Amino acid sequence: MAYQAQRHKRVVEDLELLNEDGTVAHVLHVDLDPDNMIVKLSRKYTELTKALVEVESMKREGMSAEETVEAVEKLGRIEIDMIESVFGEEDTKTILTFFENRYEEMAKEIIPFITSVVLPQINKIRAENRKLAKAGYKKRGFFRKM
Repeated sequence: MAYQAQRHKRVVEDLELLNEDGTVAHVLHVDLDPDNMIVKLSRKYTELTKALVEVESMKREGMSAEETVEAVEKLGRIEIDMIESVFGEEDTKTILTFFENRYEEMAKEIIPFITSVVLPQINKIRAENRKLAKAGYKKRGFFRKM
């Protein structure tokens, strides 16, 4: 009997972009592939949290108007990069067009989807993959004591 290797089903989450009247304008499908997404997303999430800490620190110290503009632009770029790491370039363009480049509203609506749906699902998938890999090694005797 031959050894069998099986592909696992992919997990896909949907995000619906709704018009003001509640009708669905776009449905975006997010393929939750932890191997592909987690590295890009975690880097961007780390950059975003660092930038937020910097902005809060600058607020306490009193920011000039120029510094405020720079900080807001930096946060906006990081948010868009983070959104792109989840949705890809085409769907990010769809999101930007849908929100008519209103970055604050876009962030308020999209970032919670990433933090409360995408990240927990990816962590769950990664944990399951680790468990399966560990069970596979034990089954084949890879970690057997000699």
